[in-house]
Amino acid sequence: MLLRYLTSIRAFHTLKSTPLNQTKKKTLSPLTQSVIPKDIRPAYPDATPAAAVRSKLVELLGLEEVPAAIEYTIEGRQEEDGLCTTRIRYENSLGETVPGILTVPREESVHQRPGIVCVPGTGGTADEIAHPRFSMERKLMGWARELARRGFATLAISPKGCEMRRSSLAEWATENKLLVPYGRTQMGVLVEETLKGARLLAATPGIDPNRIGLTGMSLGGNATWYAMACAPWIWAGVPVCGGVGSMARVIHHTAADHTADRHSAYYFIPHLLRHFDHAAIVAACMPPRPFMMIAPTEDEDMPREGVDELIPVVSEAYAEAGCPERFQVRQPEGNHAFLVEYFEWMADWFRLASRS
Repeated sequence: MLLRYLTSIRAFHTLKSTPLNQTKKKTLSPLTQSVIPKDIRPAYPDATPAAAVRSKLVELLGLEEVPAAIEYTIEGRQEEDGLCTTRIRYENSLGETVPGILTVPREESVHQRPGIVCVPGTGGTADEIAHPRFSMERKLMGWARELARRGFATLAISPKGCEMRRSSLAEWATENKLLVPYGRTQMGVLVEETLKGARLLAATPGIDPNRIGLTGMSLGGNATWYAMACAPWIWAGVPVCGGVGSMARVIHHTAADHTADRHSAYYFIPHLLRHFDHAAIVAACMPPRPFMMIAPTEDEDMPREGVDELIPVVSEAYAEAGCPERFQVRQPEGNHAFLVEYFEWMADWFRLASRS
């Protein structure tokens, strides 16, 4: 099934219309001709075989090799609540500063600890997700620090694309269009920052370099799954509301609902659909590593149809790899939000993966 999926461009781009009169709980919006035609097809389609999907994805993202040794600056250390927190910063390939907070349990462990890079959404920061208090306020706070309380080493970062690091939406859009002629993308820089964080964690004493995981919400969810797909040395991943399902579905769903501005241009990777859609990427690049998606059924950023179409393709790939239990999709009712329940699913996934 997977081979046929990868070798047939039609499998990526022939989309089924849904009657308009069905309720939102049963289906999302139909594919309609709004900004672009609903029957648009890729120019110069070039189906990519499974073995070449990762290298093609890296090329499309404009991602250069992430060095094993990452230079970073320590800005301060603090010990409290049984944890050691270190403020750090490092640079991406554009010379921009990536702020981060490394949190490690003080209690000595017989074995090296797993490390997890934690990436917030567009409105989040490293400080928010590493906040001392784990609580659900306007949004979920302190979840990276809570993972550390549960025995993981964590690195919370303020990523490329978050509001704290961009001066305006106009400048963000301008940067995107100026990078593209150079074969570079903002998504690629976001992935690079995430993987540099993973390298930094892997080089930290007391952390198992073979058990470095990724997780994040929204923008951070995109960082999680794209970075994991690009880097076979990542151990496990859990994107939450991470936009993974189908690029084509997102394009047509948002056009139908006039909500295309929920995703800025960084999300729409040039030429991606000439080669594959999300299901092909996940199926070719993730197995046999533990990978869980948390995809609420009414998430405004990722139509349920795309997730539903991805599940059987990726499930078969994991079954063929001999580890069907290492792929899981949680589809709770609800929209684009990170809830305490989702955090518990994510934490349990990493805990179980660390024992396997």
